[in-house]
Amino acid sequence: MPKKEWVGKLRIYLLRESTYYSFCWISMEKDASLLFGFSSKNMRFTEYGSSVVRSGYFTDHSQIIPKGNLDIRKTSKPHITFHPPTTSRKIGIAHMVEGRNGKVDEWNLDWFPVNKPQALLFAYTGDIDRLDETEKLKGNHQIVSVHDNVNCLRMELILHPIPKSTVAIGSPNTINILGFCPNYIVCCHFHSVNMVDPAVYIATDVYNN
Repeated sequence: MPKKEWVGKLRIYLLRESTYYSFCWISMEKDASLLFGFSSKNMRFTEYGSSVVRSGYFTDHSQIIPKGNLDIRKTSKPHITFHPPTTSRKIGIAHMVEGRNGKVDEWNLDWFPVNKPQALLFAYTGDIDRLDETEKLKGNHQIVSVHDNVNCLRMELILHPIPKSTVAIGSPNTINILGFCPNYIVCCHFHSVNMVDPAVYIATDVYNN
């Protein structure tokens, strides 16, 4: 996958058997914030939660109890935002944001500055056939080609520091997307997995790399 630089929104589409599916979008903001959301209007992810990162992999998934009484299965356009520290806040922070209700969850996350490879989130597509099909690819985008016998993917979003002479892009069996901004490198690895419901897991502050 060629290296591309961007600041702003990048859409990721899945291509399988000549059909394009809307999966997710990623946005790197000028203040170094990073945003992630699912693109498919048909997708309703059934769970989100926190995870412990060990040796670059998420383990010990635990479902987050959101503030309020939000049923994640009934959310409208939920997305996750990662914000760097500020003069008044000495640690980074992450938000779960819902289209109609605004910020519904918040937790501290020491993710910035990016001084070493950090896994920020894992996202599961669920059944690819249930994602939105599209013929028009919008805006800045990249395409992940999926083998015709693959029905579900896990996307690993990992940040790498800048400058970096080489970036580990996973095993030969993964599909990879790279994005560069002034503050870090975003690397998305896609792996075929057994069928699971749509879900997203976000790193906690416990890193054991």
